[in-house]
Amino acid sequence: MDDSDIAVEARSLTKSYGTVRGIADVTLTIANGEVMALVGANGAGKTTLMRTLLDLIRPSSGSVRVFGHVTTTESVQVRRLCSYLPGDFVVPARLTGYQAIRRYSFTRTDMSLESVDALASRLDVDLSRRVGELSKGNRQKVGLVLAFAPKARLIVLDEPTSGLDPILQRTFNVLVAEAVGSGSTVLLSSHVMSEVQQIADRVMLLRNGSVALVDDVSALLRRSRRRAQVRPGQQSDVAGLAEGLSQISTVTDVQAGDGAISFAHAGSIDPVVKFLASYEIESLDLSHADLDDAFFFGRPVGDGQGDEKAKP
Repeated sequence: MDDSDIAVEARSLTKSYGTVRGIADVTLTIANGEVMALVGANGAGKTTLMRTLLDLIRPSSGSVRVFGHVTTTESVQVRRLCSYLPGDFVVPARLTGYQAIRRYSFTRTDMSLESVDALASRLDVDLSRRVGELSKGNRQKVGLVLAFAPKARLIVLDEPTSGLDPILQRTFNVLVAEAVGSGSTVLLSSHVMSEVQQIADRVMLLRNGSVALVDDVSALLRRSRRRAQVRPGQQSDVAGLAEGLSQISTVTDVQAGDGAISFAHAGSIDPVVKFLASYEIESLDLSHADLDDAFFFGRPVGDGQGDEKAKP
């Protein structure tokens, strides 16, 4: 990848708080126009990584470049290229939405009132009201206006849909797609795997401050473990089907009952279909690939390592 194609480049990034490491030896490259999602349990290091990438906190070691600018020596230039919605978006209750946006717009000077009003309308939030009068969801909408209105080259979003109803979550997905279509790069964190699945190109799983996995969402879905149920035409075949399915390397958790066999499988369904071809089958029901099931000990399921699902 040429340097001109890189939005964010972090090398061996570590941030320690005394004897506790917030992040440890994180290396990350985000391409221009990419949507990268950070996932992991609370305390895994997602927020620390985001804030370090933006030079809001200084790393203990390692380096970061944002669009070629070294963050520790060119932080002003970096912040002019970025917008940021923190996970703990809190502003003084006395401020109106408009006042909050002006105060917390980083060093952005190119954010027009027209773009602010247009976003507020789409998100259905009244920016003339004091923040203290707004619900949690509406305060989050103020933060989203602040993040998207500047049309920044890099948009960093920490748990951006927290407090939003399902309809506004769909609007958020559209805003991300529009931003990328206009040339922005997006880095977000989320606990909502369905959200990540819909909008992200790649995902990084952090565990205890370290990188456990980086992969394309599409690749993870191809390898994810899915549930299936097969019902034979002859009830006498149930035992034989269950035994045969148990011998297929990509199949696990085979359970027989009520005249059918349920099981989990990873990767291609072809080996299962070939095995079933020698039986009379009444029905075969397959679930859709789901990113919730795509992590297995911090790896995609089906890689043969571990039996415990990693919870982002």
